[in-house]
Amino acid sequence: MSVYIAKVLSYLLYPFSWVILLFTMSFFATLIHKQHLAKWLSLSGLCLLWLISLPITGQWLKHQLESRYPAQAIEQIHVADALLVLGGGVHGSAPPWRLTPDLNDAADRVTYSAQLYHAGKAKVIIVSGGTLSWKGVQQSESSAMKSLLMQLGVPESVIIEESQSQSTYENMVNTSKLLPEAKITSLLMVTSAAHMPRSLATANKVMSDSIVIYPASTDIRVVSIGGDWLDYLPQASGLAQLTEAWHEWIGWLVYRLKGYA
Repeated sequence: MSVYIAKVLSYLLYPFSWVILLFTMSFFATLIHKQHLAKWLSLSGLCLLWLISLPITGQWLKHQLESRYPAQAIEQIHVADALLVLGGGVHGSAPPWRLTPDLNDAADRVTYSAQLYHAGKAKVIIVSGGTLSWKGVQQSESSAMKSLLMQLGVPESVIIEESQSQSTYENMVNTSKLLPEAKITSLLMVTSAAHMPRSLATANKVMSDSIVIYPASTDIRVVSIGGDWLDYLPQASGLAQLTEAWHEWIGWLVYRLKGYA
């Protein structure tokens, strides 16, 4: 439940929440006949909403994360003992509404891992991700990823599940416990490029110094910044992209403050 509370509280730090707060304050300022203050608050809310809804704003913020660990051609990727695939790209089945795992925009993590395995970059795949029970999904992310990897031709015998994690920090803590028994001393970490800075920093902080970790970024969202004139017009998609980027920046800050990364 603590993870759930943390996720709810994090929404208070999102810029769109500030917009709602400004308009709410404007409403109450009107009620107490502070018309000048109400107009200033409304104008501030509109300006902030306009700024965060521009696709170019979210593109720039996300690119600052993705550019730290850019995508590499598979032949340039290090060979390691195992692939570590972080959850977040696949939602488990949820009968009777959803009978099979559901893929989202970050599902590149799974398909890319299958490619790396078939290219001989590792002989073992660790899939890490638990269940967010409050969303009504009982199948863990690790189980869903395992199912999809098997459909992509990866043998079940080479897949190790870590099904208890509900955060990036727990991904690293729980995975590190599996490594000694499996005699794994090097990892290829597979996650979205924007998620890689926080993930890699957390892994290097949590895992033993004897574990060598290489980044294998995928799910690159930003291929150009402001490449289309429509990127300078407010859009719902722009707001969504900024929210995703902001989530990672806030996560990075919180992890640094907690000493996780």
